[in-house]
Amino acid sequence: MNKIFNKLFLGLAVCGLAMTACSDGVEWEPSPVPTEGVQAYIYADNTDLTYYPNDEQVFVVKIGRQKTDAAASIRLTTDAENVTVPTTVDFAAGEALKEVKIAFDIAVGTTASYTITIPEEDSYVYGSPKVTIKIKRDYTWLNIGIGYYASQLFGEGWDQPVLKAKEANIYKLEDCITKGYPIMFTLSDDNQELIGWDPQPTGYDKTDYGMLYFAAAGMERKGNVLSFPMQGLVVLDGGKWGVLYQGFTETLEMPEGF
Repeated sequence: MNKIFNKLFLGLAVCGLAMTACSDGVEWEPSPVPTEGVQAYIYADNTDLTYYPNDEQVFVVKIGRQKTDAAASIRLTTDAENVTVPTTVDFAAGEALKEVKIAFDIAVGTTASYTITIPEEDSYVYGSPKVTIKIKRDYTWLNIGIGYYASQLFGEGWDQPVLKAKEANIYKLEDCITKGYPIMFTLSDDNQELIGWDPQPTGYDKTDYGMLYFAAAGMERKGNVLSFPMQGLVVLDGGKWGVLYQGFTETLEMPEGF
């Protein structure tokens, strides 16, 4: 053991000497530091935001600049809709950082992505000239009780908390098939018909194609039990849906009072 260690140590020492010898012969020059222009950059502390119905629809981006000896104005642009971006941000002499509030307007239950940009000619070479903010405006979720979910595909059943959106007749099953992957669906106002069930990831990704998605083809209600004829989908090359499983039914017994 000691002989092996000594040989290894000697080899490392020789390599270290060789690297030192090589580095001694190289002259490194530092990268040039820009001195012209505004030298501005843009960023946000958080670029993935969730808002609820009563939250103000405003997010904040920050504009910084390296060169602060004089006053300056920096233009902001975006190609997104439903967002209000100030045309310019004004800096006083000596001011290095500005926080800019940007208002948006999207419906509850939807998402949006906004990219805010400063001109390339005003940007700092070591900073970013743009920032993208991803926004989700979520529902207010109310816990309506514990139901029971039975999966024919997976051959299991379990107690399932059921949430309902305050603003719509939409239901959510948190951590249903897999923790961290909710399942959501929309019912008619009388809770007799399935109105919407988009293909949703189950969290099960052990198929030959990766993630398995559930897409309900309809719903039958008997008492408090909802039965969903289901398809198990996967994403194929090119982004198209492929049917991996079909002919099975997933059932949900809703909480008392449904």
